[in-house]
Amino acid sequence: MSNYKANRYVKVDDRVTALFEGVVTVWFQIEETAYLEGVDDEAVIREAVKTYSPMVPRKDEVSLTVFVHIFNNDELRNLLPKCNGIEKSISLVINDRTIPAKPIYPEDYGSGTLPRSIHYLKVSEPGLDSLLNQASSVALSITHPMVNKVIKTSPEILETLRRSVKDVSWQ
Repeated sequence: MSNYKANRYVKVDDRVTALFEGVVTVWFQIEETAYLEGVDDEAVIREAVKTYSPMVPRKDEVSLTVFVHIFNNDELRNLLPKCNGIEKSISLVINDRTIPAKPIYPEDYGSGTLPRSIHYLKVSEPGLDSLLNQASSVALSITHPMVNKVIKTSPEILETLRRSVKDVSWQ
């Protein structure tokens, strides 16, 4: 799976990475969750499929998971709160067109709750598949004060995104 994901990862900086999701990566997430939790009950697995299925990109969508890497409890308490709202600052830049990403699972934090370190996002727009197929460049933009970077993806990632358009649909 590591080799499969290699052309789907974007390293933004030493704290933030993004993974462009597809049918295979989401299915692997379901299998990994079932394995780690020791689950073999069909009803529980069906629920996991239902939970993760919004992450699968469909027509004119790109799905990505953004990770804020936290290495210890001190960073959890002090650094992670500074990343609050990062999920609202992410866009995909295709050629010179910026398309904002939106959280798949909108987050509603209560008072005193730490923000999440993993964010599931979608970039969605009519004609996105065609735009990707004609793109000469794709970049990931994060305008959050803690990151504020535009990272041009490699040609391999652009090709992976183009192939994802043709991936088997989620059943």
